[in-house]
Amino acid sequence: MEKRKRQEAGLSQSPALRHDLRLFAMLARPEADFLAAAAELEGDPLFARLLAAGPEGAPVARRRFPGASYAFPAACGDAALAAAAERCGAGEWLAERPAMLALARRAGAAAFERYFLSDAPFDAAAAAAACGLSAAEAARLRSFTDAFLAAHERVPPAALPAPLLRRAAEVRAEGGRLQVAYTHPAYLRGAYVINGPALARLLKSGGLTRAEAARVRALAAAAQRISWRKAGFHRTLTALLEEQRAFLLGKGPLKPLTQRELAEKVGLDPATVSRLAASRTITAPWGDELRLKDLFSRKSALVIDRIRDILGAGAGRLTDAEVAARLKAEHGLKVSRRSVNLYRKKL
Repeated sequence: MEKRKRQEAGLSQSPALRHDLRLFAMLARPEADFLAAAAELEGDPLFARLLAAGPEGAPVARRRFPGASYAFPAACGDAALAAAAERCGAGEWLAERPAMLALARRAGAAAFERYFLSDAPFDAAAAAAACGLSAAEAARLRSFTDAFLAAHERVPPAALPAPLLRRAAEVRAEGGRLQVAYTHPAYLRGAYVINGPALARLLKSGGLTRAEAARVRALAAAAQRISWRKAGFHRTLTALLEEQRAFLLGKGPLKPLTQRELAEKVGLDPATVSRLAASRTITAPWGDELRLKDLFSRKSALVIDRIRDILGAGAGRLTDAEVAARLKAEHGLKVSRRSVNLYRKKL
């Protein structure tokens, strides 16, 4: 009897184990492969049925990440991306690209985000009044933006310009706040939310064959895994930017921060944070490209740099205790006298 119970327990855990392994595989995918998987899901006709609203709502809905936008000027102004989109059949409207980019800049970043990247119903008159455009210009810009987003997402990741694939987002500083503008539309879409009752109703409706019902379950599970990676990256990125807010706003140095510390703040495993940040970069508010890994700084390395600065400023005769006092007073670093002595020996 005991043996049978153990066997049943083992069998009951196997689906969870398979789910964990699939999540791990999704995390381990290179960004190009991940974007290809996301595009494949979006392009599946059966998945489109899951996004269609029914009596109880859509079985799968999209939910945008708070504060996330799309780096439209950078993408629209990239000639290599335009050429890749043209090869994907978007050549008819690409001739309007320079004019539409100029209109978007006239509208301003905040207004463009509100009226041309929003999921809300588009009001050409309101957009025109808020953006300083004519109603006809606003309507053309909205049509172009929608078409450009669709074309960008259809471009195979292997054909995307390397900088756009490598750079996860542009970080903008506006009014003392940091804003994230993703370089790929997949992140603008946000995460998928599964509506359990609506999904169950669809599966029981009789409108699907047995094979389609099995695929619907598989597609919903794939949507959850893709959402988990996107949501995990968004949480990691926004938390990292907030921790290094002073540095990115030009108001201070990098603060000591390890991947383990950030993982604790966002509720993820340190290995997950490491994989999500690997090989990704951002565009800083001042225009430089920064690796996400470079926004982490071990306290020991930071303390050594600050001691070097203190001693290099003509204070080489300071005692260890005096150096410790200056580290705390000038840099907010609490370091013991013995630790200062150890770090001085490493210089």
